[in-house]
Amino acid sequence: MTQLHLLTTGKQRPDVLERLLPELAATVDRIHLREPSWSAKELVACIETLVRRGVKTEQLIVHDRLDVAIVTGTGVQLTTRSIPVDRVRSRFPELVIGQSVHSLTEAVAAEQGGADYVLYGHIFETGSKPGVPPRGLDALKQVVDWTSIPVIAIGGIKPDNLQDVMATGCSGGAVLSGILGQTSPVEAAGRFRAVIGR
Repeated sequence: MTQLHLLTTGKQRPDVLERLLPELAATVDRIHLREPSWSAKELVACIETLVRRGVKTEQLIVHDRLDVAIVTGTGVQLTTRSIPVDRVRSRFPELVIGQSVHSLTEAVAAEQGGADYVLYGHIFETGSKPGVPPRGLDALKQVVDWTSIPVIAIGGIKPDNLQDVMATGCSGGAVLSGILGQTSPVEAAGRFRAVIGR
């Protein structure tokens, strides 16, 4: 089943996310807290509030902060700056671990290291990576074909290109400003969900 992942943008205050994300949790499959400027204490407090407001712990993924993931029971999204996936997997065999990758070589290494899934991109041109050429759908299909773990596509994904992304056989798409940067994030998420189906 194709999944819809929502990543926070680093532009909203905790109180705004604590109000919005429970509304979005019914439409998206996974919510990534990608907030590099927040302290561990702020992340834990936000996660606890979200869970109290009905977001399932297993829906939540925290970026880079292994300590926060362990304490709160969420998944962790590792980046190129994080502790290597094989080290994390050997110490925390039950943890849900995603790895952000930017090439086929990195994706294969992430799978061998024990990642549960990879976040691969950027697929299309995106304002968050100005001047950096997108990797495109052919490269995405190659990653899907050469790995056996789920591949989630990220970067410039919109409702009108999501069908093409899904046609590569990937396991889902990840969206930041395409949902949280819109006037009505709930309606925006609904447009993505309508393409994916239930």
